[in-house]
Amino acid sequence: MKTIKQFWLYASESLKNAGNETPVLEAGVMLCHVLKCDRAYLYSHDDRVLQEAECEGLELILQKRLQNVPLQYLLGETEFMSLTFKVSPAVLIPRQDTELLAEKCIELAASLDSHSGEALRILDMCTGSGCIAVSIAYYCPAARVVASDMSQAALEVAEMNSEAAGVKDRLEFRWGDLFEAIGQEERFDIIASNPPYIETATVQGLQAQVRDHEPFMALDGGADGLCFYRRIVAAAPGFLKENGYLVLEIGYNQGESVSKLMEESFDGVTVIKDLGSNDRVVLGRLKTGPGDA
Repeated sequence: MKTIKQFWLYASESLKNAGNETPVLEAGVMLCHVLKCDRAYLYSHDDRVLQEAECEGLELILQKRLQNVPLQYLLGETEFMSLTFKVSPAVLIPRQDTELLAEKCIELAASLDSHSGEALRILDMCTGSGCIAVSIAYYCPAARVVASDMSQAALEVAEMNSEAAGVKDRLEFRWGDLFEAIGQEERFDIIASNPPYIETATVQGLQAQVRDHEPFMALDGGADGLCFYRRIVAAAPGFLKENGYLVLEIGYNQGESVSKLMEESFDGVTVIKDLGSNDRVVLGRLKTGPGDA
């Protein structure tokens, strides 16, 4: 049987040889997950001999990771906006970059809430794991959030995440393709979405752990990557309240094209860059008066 230190070295070397960019980190995460401990425990008990069941569990995770199965799927969870989210192959794994979209929605909700006596209504389309919708509901207690997706399996994951975060009573889940899940009479203060935006021909060139394991329908944005943006931007004005906001995550090279789509119906269209200085979010406020459109 290996000690903690021996497995850590063995797993790190195996991952490194397979081209993993963060082998030591991932090996440590595996150990913490199986042993149900924090990283400090690994350092202070690195000479502890692993039990047979622990070795088997660790080896199973390691071998699957060496086959490019995303670590988050193997662990069954990931962190987003300082909350823990369950994930499965039914949903796209939440990325840190997407936190910018959630943060902007939360900022807008705070500013709108201070000027309105009514409960804010926020729509998150293509919700996937529910990371955006659940985060908004968690950090904006006054908001009522509707989350939609065309994958029933994804909605089941999202609902579990809403329950784990304690916001299930303020979140409503809908099944359907974009606005088909929304009643014609419904209006929202904010509509948010992180839709599929990768060009179809580009999907096959993605990392194997993304291309082969994450849901294709959550990645493929059509021939030019703008398919969902066209549909969302065209229909959103009919579902927004006066002065409501549309907030979209975009690909690194889509700031200009998505902005142009929005300019006809939205004022103050703004592209916001992520920590890597890439275009990441575009937002705008619905135009109001006939002279604005």
